[in-house]
Amino acid sequence: MKYYVLLAVVAAVATALPVEYNEQEDGQEFYLVPVNREKRQTNWGISNTGLGASHAGTIFDNGNHRLDGSAYAAKNFGSHGLRPDQMGGRLDYAHMPSGSNAFIKADNARHYGTDVNAGAQYNFVHRKDLDVGVVGQYGRHFGGPFGTGRPQSYVGLTATGRF
Repeated sequence: MKYYVLLAVVAAVATALPVEYNEQEDGQEFYLVPVNREKRQTNWGISNTGLGASHAGTIFDNGNHRLDGSAYAAKNFGSHGLRPDQMGGRLDYAHMPSGSNAFIKADNARHYGTDVNAGAQYNFVHRKDLDVGVVGQYGRHFGGPFGTGRPQSYVGLTATGRF
């Protein structure tokens, strides 16, 4: 069932993207695909305790919808093996016209478990000087020396005024 949903999403995105074509004088047709370079940033670092790498960038941005992603991995010099000691990633979605957003992230520390968090904010009033919306978040810790923790979540009302 998951594969059918994934296939449906891919098909919907592929059919929703505009495709333009250009015809030259000799009758040849060329499809014009918009190409834009999104900002991406890769960082490498080394310190006296270990080394790490991270990558962040905009995956999709059409002015109304934006999807950003980031990932990192770190290795301590004192640990054994090739597997990173800490790693994780995050996806952020923003709906520009309403100012609403959502995120999902996961962080894993070897021998200490994995933290998973997800959250969203929906603004039902979005004006130049005022935002009013509903916000919610869910988080849980899995594994590690203390086992899987209880879920933590909240829902609230938020308002932001600009003077």
